[in-house]
Amino acid sequence: MKLYFINKFLGDIDNINVEGLWMYGEIIPTINIEEFHNFLARIVEESNLEVLEVLEEDKYSEMLDDKNWFILDDENNKKRIYIPANYSNGEISWRWR
Repeated sequence: MKLYFINKFLGDIDNINVEGLWMYGEIIPTINIEEFHNFLARIVEESNLEVLEVLEEDKYSEMLDDKNWFILDDENNKKRIYIPANYSNGEISWRWR
């Protein structure tokens, strides 16, 4: 599977598992994911009060729009997802829309 934001390929997803409504895997990032680093780090940092600031900043408005996130499956079918959680250890989790 491949993670995309609009038309940017952000990485391959391997070792996929399912738990309830959540999908989990390991992301092998491309260089394109670097511009999303601060945004994704703040989204998963539960104790970080700056998350609220991220949500209010205009520069993140496209990233906050769930319509811009999707995964291409192994047959190149486009599957819409909610904003993924991408952790510093390389784990990624998401829910289908």
